[in-house]
Amino acid sequence: MIRPLRSMLFVSGERADRYPKALASGADLACIDLEDAVHPSRKSQARLSVCEFMAGYAPKPGDAQLAVRINAIGTPDGLRDVLALQDSAARMDYLIVPKVEDPAQLSLVERWLPHTFKHLVALIETPRGMQGAAGIGAAVRDGAPRLSALMLGGADLSMELGAQFNWTGLLGARANLVMAAKACALQAWDVPFIHISDEPGLRHETSLALQMGFDCKTAIHPSQIGPIHESFAPEPQELAWAQGLQEAMDAQGGPDQIRGAFVYQGKLVDAPIIKRAARVLAAAALLRPTEQ
Repeated sequence: MIRPLRSMLFVSGERADRYPKALASGADLACIDLEDAVHPSRKSQARLSVCEFMAGYAPKPGDAQLAVRINAIGTPDGLRDVLALQDSAARMDYLIVPKVEDPAQLSLVERWLPHTFKHLVALIETPRGMQGAAGIGAAVRDGAPRLSALMLGGADLSMELGAQFNWTGLLGARANLVMAAKACALQAWDVPFIHISDEPGLRHETSLALQMGFDCKTAIHPSQIGPIHESFAPEPQELAWAQGLQEAMDAQGGPDQIRGAFVYQGKLVDAPIIKRAARVLAAAALLRPTEQ
């Protein structure tokens, strides 16, 4: 069972001093980035820092899960990343592979790094990758069984499309990625909101992403984690409705004992509504005591 994720915080692979801070940020997942956040001239040092850190890393209570984004498979730095991870004792919860355009790339990573990671994430950020998103997601059934999420790479994709890096400019790509992910029972992760000081904008975009079906909102600064998690929290009236519906079903012996639709609070309730209530209760259960 994959632990649900609401947030992932990127931290540059160049900044080893920030790795522990990212893990203690309150994010559900902290991702050490060896790709875009590292200057090309410092890739080798960042790679060494990451492998050394992970080889000796012991999670502390409350730490985020740990991820690493390597460079694209097929590039020299991507291959160097894979070789370094093969030779190290590094272990992580998630490995994120950027610029995925073909499911074969994920199959290679599965074979090359059989013991390094628990879950695999395909970062889709090119028009070709977006066109093949359904096939990339289907790799979970053939060649990449540890694939757990598709993630949107908005900066690169918007540049290649000539589109604005905002909600409207990436709306079609977002819808396509969510559809591809859900068709394969995978998580869908949204691109970071890049305006660090615009908290209302972050909250608004996170809310829109949730309405579209995304499971996780990624972040580039620790200050974004609190607002993201608060955006995931059900509204009080929605939570009260879900709790009341659960109590009503329990009074009838539980969902398994209910045949067909029934009426609750004057409205017809059927299987999709019951699933919606369960989703609301699951979201509430993710809240830490300090967030309730």
